Amino acid sequence: MNRSLLGVVLVAGGAALFGTLSYIARQAATTGLDALPFVAWRGIVATIALVAVSIALGTRVGGTRPYPDISVLTPDRRTALIVAGMAGGLLNIAMFAAFVRMEIAVALICFYTYPAIVTVAAVPLYGERLDRVRLGALGLACVGLVLVVVGPVLGSSSVVIDPIGVCLALFAALCQATFILISGRGWLPMPNLHVSTYVVATVIVLSVPLAIIAGQTSGLVLPFHEPATWVWILAGGITGAAIPTTAFITGIGLIGPSRAAILMTVEPLVGVTLAAVLLGEEPSLLQLAGGAAVVFAAAVLQVAGRAPVTTEPELGPLV
Repeated sequence: MNRSLLGVVLVAGGAALFGTLSYIARQAATTGLDALPFVAWRGIVATIALVAVSIALGTRVGGTRPYPDISVLTPDRRTALIVAGMAGGLLNIAMFAAFVRMEIAVALICFYTYPAIVTVAAVPLYGERLDRVRLGALGLACVGLVLVVVGPVLGSSSVVIDPIGVCLALFAALCQATFILISGRGWLPMPNLHVSTYVVATVIVLSVPLAIIAGQTSGLVLPFHEPATWVWILAGGITGAAIPTTAFITGIGLIGPSRAAILMTVEPLVGVTLAAVLLGEEPSLLQLAGGAAVVFAAAVLQVAGRAPVTTEPELGPLV
């Protein structure tokens, strides 16, 4: 498998796994686990899992140490990793807050402005060209995304546009774009598995204090009293964080930030599909058409190949 195809598989696969989070979070809520405690426990489980894998594999992952060590990076990349981790943590918290304040569909539309932000920013930062194929794929993916997320609320009189919620979702989009653009430079000599560990661990540092401030301390200890929460905590931490974060970070370095951002529109497509299969929320014809547009845009990007860049990002080991 060539580098480009591997990158597409990793990013699309990571996006698909991230797409399971809406269902997992909803099921966790039925056990009494609030959003911030869920985010915190998801980060804890993901961090423990990635550290365990790192220690088990030892230096076979390509690093000089068997455990995540940020000191192997140059000072500027250490700062970049901290910023990327903070951006990843903040976008999770901001999106959960946006979902609480307004319709999920509207929040998602605001959030998925980030592929456009990344595609435009990658021109001066990475020397990527905005050719007609890439612009067309971006436009098609955006149209498809809108159809997917607004299908359920078309014709509804109960849709609420909350200004603060819109700002939160747009802030999350900016955080996601920042994360992608920073990660596109690669993390040599730090293995991507170790990078992912720092990224998911940052979520803990942000979400635990916020949960305490928000008065959700009871949610942080709920898993010790309610065993049913562990199923969804483990699912959210491993299949919704540890695996897709590692795949996503690796894939960005292989195919570049703009292609990765556009491919991430697979995420809501998976979320809608799971809602239809597992929650009985049947997709409309508009949603099906939107999903087809997203998939077609991803295929166009792969067939067209990667646009030449002036500077290839340095890539860390794949795991």
